[in-house]
This record gives sequence, C-alpha cells and structure tokens, in this order.
Amino acid sequence: MTVDLAKYPSSWSWAPSKVVNFTVCWILEDDSFYSSYDRLVASVELAINHANTFVLPPNRKLRLHFQSAGPSCSDVQYSVTANVLRMMQTGIICDVFLGIGCPTTAVALYGIASHLDTLILGCPAAGTGSLALNPAYDSFPLLIRPSFGFADVAHFFNQFLWMNDYLHLSILRDDSYNFYTFLSQFVVVKLRKCNPLLFENTLVYPFFSNTSTITFYKQLMMTAHDATRVMFVLAHGKAVRQMMIAASQLGFTDGDYVFIAVELFDLSYWGTIRFDVGDVYDDVARQAFRSLMVMSIRKESANSDVTSFEDKVKQLSRMHYNYTFRPLEKLDPIIFAHYESILMFAQEVAAMAKDGYEKMGGAAMVHRIIESEYTGIAGPMRISRDGERHNNMELRTFNAKTGQFHATLEYIQVNLTSEIFRYVKNLTWPSANGHLPMDVPVCGFRGEKCLDRNIPAAILIVSIIVPVTVVASLAAAGIIAIIKFRKLRHDYDPNWWRISSEELVLTKLSVLTKSTMSKLTLQSRSTAEGMNESQTTKILSLTYGLAATYKGIHVQLSDVLKYHRHPNVDIINKLNLLKVMTNTNLQKFIGLGINSGGLCEFVVHEVCSKGSLTCILENDMVKLDWSFKNSLIKDLVLGMTYLHESLIKSHGNLNSYSCRIDAKFTLKVGEYGLPFFRDVADLYPPPSSGTETALNINHSERNYETLLWRAPELLRQMMPPEGTQKGDVYSFAIILQQIILRSGAFELPNDPLELSHRDIIQEVIASNIPPTRPRVPRAACSNELYGLMDRCWDEIPLARPTFHKIKEQLKRVIGDVGDNIVDLLFKRMEQYATDLEVKVAEKTMQFMEEKQRSEELLSQLLPKSVAAALTRGEQVDPEAYESVSIFFSDIVGFTRISAAGSPMDVVSLLNALYTFFDGVLEGYNVYKVETIGDAYMVASGLPVRNGNRHASEIAMMACKLLTGIKDFVVPNHHNLSLEIRAGINSGPCVAGIVGLKMPRYCVFGDTVNVASRMESTGQPMKIQLSPAARNLLISLGGFNMIERGVITVKGKGSMTTYWLLSCERTTTT
Repeated sequence: MTVDLAKYPSSWSWAPSKVVNFTVCWILEDDSFYSSYDRLVASVELAINHANTFVLPPNRKLRLHFQSAGPSCSDVQYSVTANVLRMMQTGIICDVFLGIGCPTTAVALYGIASHLDTLILGCPAAGTGSLALNPAYDSFPLLIRPSFGFADVAHFFNQFLWMNDYLHLSILRDDSYNFYTFLSQFVVVKLRKCNPLLFENTLVYPFFSNTSTITFYKQLMMTAHDATRVMFVLAHGKAVRQMMIAASQLGFTDGDYVFIAVELFDLSYWGTIRFDVGDVYDDVARQAFRSLMVMSIRKESANSDVTSFEDKVKQLSRMHYNYTFRPLEKLDPIIFAHYESILMFAQEVAAMAKDGYEKMGGAAMVHRIIESEYTGIAGPMRISRDGERHNNMELRTFNAKTGQFHATLEYIQVNLTSEIFRYVKNLTWPSANGHLPMDVPVCGFRGEKCLDRNIPAAILIVSIIVPVTVVASLAAAGIIAIIKFRKLRHDYDPNWWRISSEELVLTKLSVLTKSTMSKLTLQSRSTAEGMNESQTTKILSLTYGLAATYKGIHVQLSDVLKYHRHPNVDIINKLNLLKVMTNTNLQKFIGLGINSGGLCEFVVHEVCSKGSLTCILENDMVKLDWSFKNSLIKDLVLGMTYLHESLIKSHGNLNSYSCRIDAKFTLKVGEYGLPFFRDVADLYPPPSSGTETALNINHSERNYETLLWRAPELLRQMMPPEGTQKGDVYSFAIILQQIILRSGAFELPNDPLELSHRDIIQEVIASNIPPTRPRVPRAACSNELYGLMDRCWDEIPLARPTFHKIKEQLKRVIGDVGDNIVDLLFKRMEQYATDLEVKVAEKTMQFMEEKQRSEELLSQLLPKSVAAALTRGEQVDPEAYESVSIFFSDIVGFTRISAAGSPMDVVSLLNALYTFFDGVLEGYNVYKVETIGDAYMVASGLPVRNGNRHASEIAMMACKLLTGIKDFVVPNHHNLSLEIRAGINSGPCVAGIVGLKMPRYCVFGDTVNVASRMESTGQPMKIQLSPAARNLLISLGGFNMIERGVITVKGKGSMTTYWLLSCERTTTT
C-alpha cells in the first residue's frame, strides 16, 4: 500500500456527523539526544494543521498536547512515567504518543501505552531492543519508529563484512554516550542471529571518551589488534579523530586495518567526524582518515516539496517560536519524522473513518501501518515488519586531497522486499595493492604463521623435533582419552540425579529460635503482624530447610512436592547443567528426591550447617567485623561470577535466604538453575496500589518480603522464571546493604520498618525521583563500596555493572581478601572462639546475677540459714529449740476498718503497715514468721540460737513498733489512727520446713499458742508478757514492767501476766 501523505484527497462524500477528536500527546525529553522543543514545534504545528485541513474528513480532528518527559535520557530515566501519569490525571486521554527520542523514555512509557493499548510513534526511540528482557527479541510491538532505527545500520554493516569475507571484528564502544552503548548491543545481537561465526570472533572494548586520551586509545588498540583487522568505532566525533591519531602513531593507518565509524546525519550530540580542528595533529589526522570509513543515512536529492517544507519550518520557527536555524542548515531526519508521523497517523484515522470505525486501539493501528509504504516529503517511507522505517544507507571513504568524505558503497531499499548493495565509486585503499586488508593476514595476527629463513639450523631442528614430539604426545593422549571415554561411557549413569525419597532419612526440621523470631518481629513489626501462617512457614523453609542423611552423608533438602513436577526431558537437561557446576561458592546440587508416585519431592543439596546469610546477620553470637563482611561479599561475587559465565547464565531468585553458610563460614549461593521449581504466581508483577490484577492470583496471601530483592524492571512485568543477569546484580546490591548494615532488606539496624513490605514494593515500582532504595548511611562503609552498591541498584539495567566488572572493582575496593583460604578460615575460627569466650563470660555473669537475686528472694521467704541449706541441696529437718521468744500482734478494730473501705484500701493499708514493721525488724535479731490477715508473728532464737538474747530482741522490737505506730499515717485516710495489741511469750518449740510447693518455715509448740493468747487477751497499745518472758527480761535487765494481774488463758487456766511499759536499753549486749 502506497499513500501520498502530502497530497491526500481533501473532499469527502458524506456530511459530517459529530466531530471525533484524536489527541496527539507529544512527549519530549528535556535532555534529548536528538533535538529540542524549539527546533521541532514548527514542523509539528504544520503537520497538525495540514492533517486537519487536507487529510482528515470534517468529523475527525487532531488535537495536540505537549508534555515534558523530564530528564529521562540520562538523569532520571523513568521521570516520563510520573509526568505522563500526572498529565492523565488532568483528564488528558492520548490516542497516540509522539516524539520520545531516547530508548529509555520509550521503555518507561511503554508500560502505560501497553496498558491503554496506545500507539507510540518514536522519533527515533532507537535502541529499545537493547533494553528488552531478552535482547534477541524486540518486545515492544506498539512502538513504530518512523525516523530511523538500528536495524538498517546493523544489516548494512553485516553485509559489508560478508561481502569482504571478514570473520574477525573488534567493536570499540564509547559508553560516555548511551546511543553508542545501545547501538553496539543491537549490532552484536544482529551478528549472533545472522552471522554466528563472526559473532564468535567479535570482541567488544568499552571505554569512556570523556576521560580518555590518545595514550589510552593506543593501549586499547594494541589490545584489539591481536585478534582483528576490522575495528568498528562507535564513538563521538572528537573521540574518532583521537583514535585515528593514535592508530597513526601505532602504524595502523597504512592500509592494514579498516576503521568504520557511524555518523548517521549531522547532529551535535555525536559530533562531527572531521580531521581539521586547528591543532598540531591536523596533518596526521588527514592521512590517518584514509583508513576510516563512515556509515551514514543516505541524503536524498532535494525536491520542491523538501525545499518548500524547509522554508515553512524555518519561517514559522523564527516568527512564532523565536528560533533561528543556521544559514544553509538542512533539516535533520528527526524534524521530517515528526511531520511525517502525524500525517501517517492522520491518514490511517481517515481510512478507518471511511471503513466505518470511530477509533481503533494501538495494536490495530500497528497492524495497518507495518509492511506499508507511504510517500513522504523527501521520498518513500517504508515501515518494516518490526515497526522500523527503512532508510537508504551509504558508506563513505575519505579523500585526503579534498579533505572530504565521499559515498563509496550504497544500500538502497527498492521496496519492502528488495534491496541493492552497490559501489558508486571505486574503492581506493591506502594499502600497497589498493585493496582492503584480508580478514587474517598471511602471517597471522601475530606473525605466527611465517618462518624466518635466517633462523640457525639448530633452532630449525628443534622446531621440527618439538612439533613431532608434541604430535606424538597428542596421539598418545588421544588414545588414552579414547580408552577413558569408553570407560566413562560404560560407567555413565543417565539417572545420576535420581534419588528415591525412601533413601532420604529425615533427621529434623530446623526452626527459628524464640530469640531470633523475636528479633525478626522487632525489626519488622508492621510486616510480621500481617504475616499469615503459610508465609511464616515459607520464611522458615527459606532460612533453614530440611535436614536428612543420604547414604550416611548429611544433606539439605528443599520440599518441592507442591509443584507437582514429573522429571521430563527439559528438567533432566537442566539437571545435567547442574552436574558440572563445581565452585567453592556454589552450593553443590546432589539430586532430586523422587517419591513413589514419580513426582519430584525434594531437591537435595550439600549441607550448609550455619544456615542462610539471614541467620548469620541475625545471630548476635557471630561478630561481623569488616574482615568477615568483606569475605562474605567476595564469596558472593565469586559465586555469581561463575554462575553468570556458565550455561545457566542467571540465578533469578538471589536473596539473603538463598545465600548459604557452611561450617567453614564460606558463603555459597544456593537455589540456582532450577527455574521449574518456582511458583508461577510469584512471577507476576504485584498489582498497583489500590488495584488488583484480573488474573486468578490472591495477592493478599503473597509473601512480599521475597520481592524486596527483585529489580524494578522485573516488578513491572511478568518475570522470566530464570530471571536476568541485570536483575541478579540489583539483588546483589540489596544483599550488600544487608551485610553493610547487618540488617534486613530495606531496614536500618534497630529501626523497625515504617512501611509494610508491600508498600515498599509499590514505591520501588513507582520509580520515584530519586528511586526508592534502602537507606544506607555514607559512614557505614567506604566510599568505593558505597559507589559500587549504588551502581548495582541503578534504575536502568544497562547502567548496572556485570559481575565480571564487580569482581574487578571489588579487588580495588576491599583488596585480595581471602586469597589464603586456610589463613582466613583460621582467622575466622579464632575470632569465633574469642566471640564465644566473651559471650560465655557475659552469660556466666548474667547467671551469677540471677543466682544472687534468686538467693536474695529465697532468703526473704525463708530464714537465711535455711535458704542457704536448701540452695546447697541439703535436706532441712525439723529442729527443737529449748528457748525462743514469740511475738504476736494484730490491729484493733480491723473488722470495722475493713468494712468501711474497699478491698483495695485494705490491701494498701496492710501493705503500708507491714512494710513499716519489716523496716523495724531489720534492726533486730528476729525472724518474721508469717502474716495472716492483720496478725503479725515474729520469732527470735531460731533458726540461729542466740542464748537468752531472744527475749530482749523481741521486747525492744515490740517497744519500737508500739512507738512507731503512733506516727503511722494510713494511706488515703490521713485522719485515721491505728492501734495494735501485742503479746510475747518465751519457751521451747519446734521449727521446720513444711510443704514442697510454696514451702513455709513454721513454728510449732505450746509456746506459740500462749504467745497468741497474750496478744488476744491484751489491750490496745499495750504489750502483754507471759511469766516466762517476764522472768527472762528481769534476768537481762533494762526493761520496765508491771503486773497486770491474773487472767484466764484458754488451755492454761488462770495465769498472772505483765505489761511491758518501756525499754531502757537500746542494745542487747
């Protein structure tokens, strides 16, 4: 289908009905590589006006809405998402997105476009395929690129190499400019698909031109020249000139090497490739440029339409938008593409109206546009199946005499299915024969294929004998290898991985200790409270797993029965990859436990007795100094580097739970290479805040903690079961934060999370400015380690380093930690032993303190001597005492006082009174036996005998109590005064421990009964003495007593008693 955009019919055969408006949302970055608002706005305005006037029917109109994408090309890659969402909140509904220069902007915007089924017309948005999860496929079907893309560049370059039989290539990539990074990746993917042999011999050398010098470029090319004669230079124009000067100084510009650069059209972003800049190297650069080719978009011959359009754009820009183009400046393809994109969209809208459709979704629009041909202003505009405009290309060579580049080879798209490669002028190369160099020189890249004829005979003899000997040795080795191969083939067991579940003897399920669980709860209170039983069980299994023995060897199990997997061919092939994974820092895979039903029940790994990295971080018994931290970090990097360089390629579920620690404190990466044992529901992106997905997934039951390690780009879309390498690097950064701070993911030490895990995930997905990441104080680690962590969790996946680069950087950050594994192990064990000694000392001190407190508490419940005997484990038998003194007292009118107040008032009264009594007792050699209600019983002379002093001790104590009660203030009843009755008796008794539970030290005998009768028959505020007590006090002296008279004592009949009036003595000695 061919449509003339500029001359579409403007007459329509039907009367206009209601007007249907189509909103063209023009999205442009503030830091666009390609153009600016001022340069583009005139062409956009002309296109809208032309479409509404000449292309669309009267009842269809285009409306333009401009929205800044922010600095989404370099600084904040996903600012476009926030800006567009804010625009949509104002009620703007976009029917098509226009503009979008940078691929990062297109990828960020694509999520919204995909959700709304909206077409994107990128100008150019080239390089999005490099940002896809699988770079081999461009996963952005709603994106049309009407200006240019990388497919034509890669195809033209590949054809040039094929035409000249080149199978060795070096790509020198300038990573100071994202354009060249994306272009390089696209070219490499193209070579892998179309020219596998060349791909195998392609080396990429990244550098940064903004910090590079000619000396650096010489070193770079010296490295590259050993493997190729073709160097694809993807760099800024200034860097290309410096590299050619460096090549000249190395002697690489005599025709033996081919340098190819890319300058698609005149653009300040990538500079101009020119030899003359007015310095001392101009002449050198002029000669060196003879070995340089430049690939560009072919400039079509200007026609009247082009000239008219350029004049209108320049005039409108100058008059309405105060922008002036340079004299004789030609408009670049980006300006043309904006104009032609709008007219192409308008033409399809008009065609849909004619077919009776009011509006169509983005997918339907793409279906109409791809593999179609339009007549643009400057020539045909053909949109390929992958949504990219076909451009004619040219390869230009340099004429040293004129100082100009001239087209030599052209790539012409005749139509959508035909293409032509043609030389428009003879290629004259600065070599001796005037031709391009061979793919491999006659003598090889290092001259290894040529023999020097002046070599002495002895050396020639040696050079002949040695190869013969080597060949003979190789033949012998081959025979031995064949014999061993046959033996291995005989011994090969295709079911090496199969383990019957009955052979696995489960020992125990390790669970979290109470202290660890409490710490987990304290650190993540808001999350732990919301965690259901199944989620807690998952965390437990992640942390410890199952322990078992297999053929007498301790192994670790992971329960995978819930996945209902039978061992099919695909699973077995992946298991064979695991068999050859042998690395100190990878947890070794042993096999699969298969149950009687043929289902996979267990994954069997080598045992890591110290649990997961989470256990180490939460175990206060393990001291994590920086030597230990650096060792853990290095173990993790070494394990992931090996994994990424293997056939497994990526982990996909890297977190602190999947990092295991063995008995030697070596970190081993686990749970790798088994993507078929993953819950499909966990691969789906979590729903946006306040919404749920239409899929049958219960997100309320989802364990969001495991998503804290998942990269933002994987949270926004369906995640591949095997994950991605860049996603693993992001996970590594989160683990790095945990090791640095010794905390959970996104946590600070001793600082509970304010947000739930789900809220944190939503913040990460939202791509805030700046992006939400864990809070790590700068002082927590070195600046170099902090910078490495910051680069690893960068929002843009391509900006994250590879693990190979991380390994190299880590040597500069932490040095060669752990080079001597034995020394490091001894150091770890010594440190661990020291830590244990300190912990044991602390626990011993705590135990002694608790023991002392227990003894003190026991001595308050029992006499100290009795408590000491019980503490020593001795049996305390009842003991008879010849003479002791017993004191009884109670409160006068206690029943009346109790009835007048509440039970709480009574308890407060007794507590205050007896606290006062207990304080008085501290000054005397007496023992408080018990209190029953308001009765208070004290004894002296037991369990430690004190001669006859017991009488004076009890008497002085009684006098002190009687004096003190007069000043006692009743709590909450300050006007109430208390009175007590007291009685004392002396004589023999028996005392001992009664009972096993809540044992009591009790006193028995008639002496106790008489003492009780002395109190009950007494009078308020008086102390009544029995005759035995009075006689002892007379013998001791110092007490004033009078006779009361004869009273009747129950069980004793008539008895003469006495009042103790006062104590003249203050001590018992």
